[in-house]
Amino acid sequence: MATEHEHWTEQAAIFALGALDGREREEFEAHLAAGCPTCEAHIRETREALIILPRVLTSMIPPPAVKTRLLDQVEKNNVVPITAARAHEARPWRKIAGVLAAGIVGIVIGGTYYRFQYEPRHTVYSSVINLLRDPATRDYTLFGTGPTPQAKGRFLWNESGEGHIFATNLPPAVEGKMYAVWTIAQNAAPRYVGTIKTDAKGQGGLHINAASNENPIETFAVTLEPEGTTTAPTGPMVLISKPS
Repeated sequence: MATEHEHWTEQAAIFALGALDGREREEFEAHLAAGCPTCEAHIRETREALIILPRVLTSMIPPPAVKTRLLDQVEKNNVVPITAARAHEARPWRKIAGVLAAGIVGIVIGGTYYRFQYEPRHTVYSSVINLLRDPATRDYTLFGTGPTPQAKGRFLWNESGEGHIFATNLPPAVEGKMYAVWTIAQNAAPRYVGTIKTDAKGQGGLHINAASNENPIETFAVTLEPEGTTTAPTGPMVLISKPS
């Protein structure tokens, strides 16, 4: 079975490059749909690694001699009939070469796509790391309450107004509802700082950049509200921190 899953791992790398197609793609997507956290993680890590690639590549103009040698090589190659080419298509080395070529083309052409698709998430990761590095950042545990006692979470908060909330075991909000995040300072009304969305597994997060408070924040809460509620909480509380 180890050998079989090694095959799926290889397919995951090709899939992440966008070079898997036809029946192989259908089979791999069926494998993912059946649930494979290993392949999902491999795809995610491969794609995130591609973020770095467009940043490290620089534009280069090859010397004229390189172009000349390339054109000479093309002219020297014999033309192969289409039928003959198809007969050799199944050779492993040709398949590997095709995959590599597709991967290189995908990276070059899709560099901008990956940058815009994944850079926002990369920026959030960097912001969270910076929060953790700052000695002024506090780490609060969030406890499930009301209709979601099973929910859990963490709230990183810096008095500069920057923070990040993580939630787990919090079911997606029903249509027309949202999970509103609130900070509560001493002797002040709750302040809305954003909305957290969770996936089918109940996991979600939100990076917060709010104006700093004159008074220190002492409580963090998440409530289930009608969409658009930002003035004051009216719905049931689903996550709450213990006052420091």
